[in-house]
Amino acid sequence: RLVFVLCAEERGLFLLGDPAYDHYLAISTLRGQLAEDADQLGDEILERRYDAWARLLSAFRAVYAGIEHEDLRLSAMGGSLFDPDRYPFLEGRAAGSSWLDTASQPLPIDNRTVLLLLTSLQVLEHPRGALALSYRALDVEQIGHVYEGLLDHTVVRVSDTTLGLKGSAKNRYPTFDLTS
Repeated sequence: RLVFVLCAEERGLFLLGDPAYDHYLAISTLRGQLAEDADQLGDEILERRYDAWARLLSAFRAVYAGIEHEDLRLSAMGGSLFDPDRYPFLEGRAAGSSWLDTASQPLPIDNRTVLLLLTSLQVLEHPRGALALSYRALDVEQIGHVYEGLLDHTVVRVSDTTLGLKGSAKNRYPTFDLTS
């Protein structure tokens, strides 16, 4: 979802540049806003705030269903990728519930985690420094390659404090229970 929205925003397909969109929904500007908060307030504050995840969910809903407001209009794009009912767990809803009549209780994903996620998608780290990535020039094949690469990753809820390590061919996702 993030890759597709970043591509669409940078190609001018969404409302990037509109002050209301940039401040409340844009994903391209969110990393900068969170980084500024981190610089001014510290990472500890970002770890106690949870509004960035809700903003991502709002952006995904806006892409899916559109926005019709006097200050902001966005055509509905639909599609199964952005369908809130396809992945209700992202919004903290039960499987089979409808986004139209069931209140969301977004997962408690803190702003620092969202900042790290967006940084990993928007900044290329290399020995000579960091380089901001542009999604504007990606062609459809490259977008598909990025998407397929992301499909190799999974999320698993663990019950105890756990340390995840970089894997190898033998053990792709090594973890150790730190509570023992």
